[in-house]
Amino acid sequence: MATPFAALNQSCLKMFGSPVTYQRAAGGAPFPITGILQKDTDEERHQDGVFVRLFVNLADFGARPEKGDLATVNGTTYTVFEVAIDPAGGASISMKKHG
Repeated sequence: MATPFAALNQSCLKMFGSPVTYQRAAGGAPFPITGILQKDTDEERHQDGVFVRLFVNLADFGARPEKGDLATVNGTTYTVFEVAIDPAGGASISMKKHG
């Protein structure tokens, strides 16, 4: 059952994804991934909202995303505070505007 969902995840990322620069809190060089920026709550929908979620494909990461990592999307940098993994190989990364 996971295979059709994994294919759906890939299709969604290809269609709706944006370029993201991801940086591990533990260090190392930033690397590019594709993610779908989600603004689902009232607080996130405000123009200057500080909380967002980023849907990603776990296969784009060498190691699982972790709290404290940084992601830059559309020129704005966010700090990861929670990662929810789905069984089809995707993840929803909850983030707060950095700084």
